[in-house]
Parts: sequence; structure tokens; C-alpha cells
Amino acid sequence: MAMWNPWRGCHKCSEGCLYCYIHKGDVKRGINTAEIVKTKDFTKPVEKKKNGEYKMKSGIVYLCFSTDFLIEEADGWRDDCWQMIKQRQDCTFLFLTKRIDRFMDCIPDD
Repeated sequence: MAMWNPWRGCHKCSEGCLYCYIHKGDVKRGINTAEIVKTKDFTKPVEKKKNGEYKMKSGIVYLCFSTDFLIEEADGWRDDCWQMIKQRQDCTFLFLTKRIDRFMDCIPDD
């Protein structure tokens, strides 16, 4: 099991966000959750070791568990993520969202 958070931060968008762990965790760490920023792990799925193998193991990848993959502020970065997901056919990327109404607008054409 791997975790990939290409960006961090979120803002509440529904009643379902009332008890969100993202906001509580960021408060404990002194992080401004309202700030949506790329992380140093943005390219994590496609990074390779010296021997050419992927650093991130095959299998389930928990995607955006410190944000929402469909958050509007990440629209400019998401296409790069879809390309990395497509490249890693050996992985199953799992994300949760409270913005499911944006799904069809956020998926790639293919």
C-alpha cells in the first residue's frame, strides 16, 4: 500500500466536511488547510531508482488523502496526475471525494 498526495489543502464544501480529518490534522501541525499547494511528492508514482525500477511499489495507491483530488484549485495540475496514473498500469489509485459532481469534468478524454 502506497500513499500519494500530489497537493495538500482543502476547503469545506458540504455538511460531510464537518468532521473532516484533513482540517483537524492540519490544525495540529500548524498548517493552513485553505492553502492549496503542490507537494514535493507530486511526481512520486513515476520516480525511479538507479536500477530503473519504480520507487513506489505496485498495488493500491491511496491518492489525495490530505486533500480532495477533484478540488477546483488543482485543475491545472490534474492532467499531469492522470498521465502518471496512466503510466502506472500496475497500480490501482483510490481516492475519496466530496466533489463527485465535478467528476465528469475532471476525467481525461480517454
